Amino acid sequence: MSAPLRRLYQDYLLTCSALSMDDGRFQARVAIADFAGDRTRRQIFLDLELFATAEEAVAHAEDGGVEWVDQNGRARAL
Repeated sequence: MSAPLRRLYQDYLLTCSALSMDDGRFQARVAIADFAGDRTRRQIFLDLELFATAEEAVAHAEDGGVEWVDQNGRARAL
């Protein structure tokens, strides 16, 4: 498995990775962490589709994480 991509998006931390499958494809995975002060409020794990390359899987995981935050995240005052 390649190194995960970490990205802050709207105060959520997205950790995007590609899990190597037995058939040579890669599963897109994202962990979404929501923080409240110095502790984790909640963490969501999504297993997504399969791709031919790790790079494609990580890119899809990032897109999936952003979409999840856009649909389910809470708005925060600046």
